[in-house]
Amino acid sequence: MDESNEQKTGTRFEDTVRAVGEDVVEALDAAVDHTAKFIGGDNGNKVVGGAAVGALAAVVLPISLVGGAILGAGYALLRKNR
Repeated sequence: MDESNEQKTGTRFEDTVRAVGEDVVEALDAAVDHTAKFIGGDNGNKVVGGAAVGALAAVVLPISLVGGAILGAGYALLRKNR
């Protein structure tokens, strides 16, 4: 009986982590899209938008502005190639 409860708890935790991860990805995608549009109109560059979002995130996260910009641009490139 204990193993069954542990499996259920593990499954719920994994489902919760997956759902939160999907929400984070959706939020990042929306932020990159809106930032790119703000910077360059309808033809805004998503990589530049990603770099801007990453640089803004660096203010909150313990990374440098340059590091954040590189991570954001990399995320936008990765998303673009999917």
